[in-house]
Amino acid sequence: MAKSFIYPVKELYSATYTDGTHNGTAFSVSASITDEDRLFDQSLALAVSDVGSNDAIKIDLGSAIAIDALAIYFTAAETSNASLYGSANADTSSPGSTTAIIANFDAGWTVAATSDVSLRYWALHSTSGTLVNLTEFFIGRKYDFDFEFDLQNTISKKSGSTITTTYSGSEFSTKKHDPITTWSWKWSFITAAMKTSLEALRDNTEQDRFKFVYYDGTDYHWVRMSADSLQFTEVAHNIYSTTMSLTQQLI
Repeated sequence: MAKSFIYPVKELYSATYTDGTHNGTAFSVSASITDEDRLFDQSLALAVSDVGSNDAIKIDLGSAIAIDALAIYFTAAETSNASLYGSANADTSSPGSTTAIIANFDAGWTVAATSDVSLRYWALHSTSGTLVNLTEFFIGRKYDFDFEFDLQNTISKKSGSTITTTYSGSEFSTKKHDPITTWSWKWSFITAAMKTSLEALRDNTEQDRFKFVYYDGTDYHWVRMSADSLQFTEVAHNIYSTTMSLTQQLI
């Protein structure tokens, strides 16, 4: 399958969040969810609590922003399901957009396509039971690579251990974290359209500020882009070259 990037729209991290309930038609405010800020904290470490059946979290992006994908992360398999509601109305009532998310989530990332629409209000709704082990969620864009990157790309591992040497020359290893995967590649010739798509990724993640998901054709990876990635050189009329480096995020 095609490689892709799934990334949040940057407005998500300055949005207003409200917890409440949803009946499938409209959102109502109620303080039913605990630690809802963990859902948008750019970390996979801590789960949201008390997301029961019909509980929902509403996102106010501040203005209508185009999205076409969502990503949700569970630390363990989940048998309940959820839906995403989008609307121009503050209570997320129709007309708008509804995306059903499949039940029985596997542990890890689930990515789903939504209608490609520009709306201000969105609500993640637990539709069939309690959602547990839910640690991260975002709405944004999905970009499938137009072209594969060049040959001689690099996939490597960065050690998570620190080596300490004593005065006598003995070495001791202290493990701080698991090894981290890094990716580095180059596109020598891309079209202006692909450049625009990659610029959208760069601008929404603000280079190395926000994490996002890289799909390598088999697995999803939680990554951060290096600050010097996606600088473009015009090598022919409307044809560009660029490089990119990614670092795996463990949490």
